[in-house]
Amino acid sequence: MSLRDFAFWFHSARADSLLKKIRREQGDQQAFEHLYQSLRDPWSTTVPYYRYQLRKYHIMLSLLPLRPYRRALDIGCGLGVFARELASHADQVLGVDFSRHAVDRAAELSAGVANTRFKQADLLKIAELGEGQFDLVVLADTLYYLSPLSDEMFKSVRRQVVDLLAPGGTLLLVNHFYFRFDRLSRVSRDIHECFRWAPELSLLGEHRRPFYLVSVLERNETPG
Repeated sequence: MSLRDFAFWFHSARADSLLKKIRREQGDQQAFEHLYQSLRDPWSTTVPYYRYQLRKYHIMLSLLPLRPYRRALDIGCGLGVFARELASHADQVLGVDFSRHAVDRAAELSAGVANTRFKQADLLKIAELGEGQFDLVVLADTLYYLSPLSDEMFKSVRRQVVDLLAPGGTLLLVNHFYFRFDRLSRVSRDIHECFRWAPELSLLGEHRRPFYLVSVLERNETPG
């Protein structure tokens, strides 16, 4: 780990702390909008100086099954950094985020990437997206921002995400994972276990990296 990595985590922790404070005062929707309006890049994902996130994205892509992807969906896309990385791996990429400000900014930053587009969507109501099915869905560093965190909520999101995934399609699930016993790592483990035990999904592989957990799952061609 480099000093740049620690600086990146410091900025990310600051954004998380600010988001938590605003959510208590203004609620979820306004909190995310306020965050992206107050901080041009809350989690410093577009800053070239911080290499950790870009390295992480490249590793995530390397863990995908080697196959052509026609339609990819990046849920919780933020400013669209990973969606732009996906653009060379899929014919079409749709990035969605809770924040209108974030997706508008993502569209501006992606103006030169013809096969990407962005749309506002609520993950808790992602079944209402109205975009059909995808053969690749990415759900990275998003679920633990929902509230309240519970098995029922995870299962509700899982059902909706599975419905968006075409038979034989790939789900890339990624979450922070530190020391296994801290609260955030326990939440991440609960999320991954919830998706792993979905009857419609098969686990292709689980990968631990500093400091995140990746599960690669596939929707069964026939009911599991």
